Amino acid sequence: MAEIKFKTDMPGKAAKLLTEVLETESLRLKYSMKVAKKRLSKFERKYKVSSEKFINEWSAENLEGKDLEYVEWAGEYHLSMVSFRQGCVGEKIFGQAGNNYTFKL
Repeated sequence: MAEIKFKTDMPGKAAKLLTEVLETESLRLKYSMKVAKKRLSKFERKYKVSSEKFINEWSAENLEGKDLEYVEWAGEYHLSMVSFRQGCVGEKIFGQAGNNYTFKL
């Protein structure tokens, strides 16, 4: 397991700040995934197809809104995948500790 070390004259404040930053980032990622899911579901309901199938099999010609709608849906899908991957990494790193972060300062 990797270990990150910080040197500071204010270990208590640094640990508190790092904990707050990690918790805020976790909330931001959860919110981003929730918003993306809502936006993707709009397209999925309209066309009765999953975003995965859309991204792998469809083109702009398959959509009523053509290029603009394709770009919107594909963009939302790719942004949601970035948030999902970041969330997975965060869970692997910090989820194991059950939000009990330990910092060696």
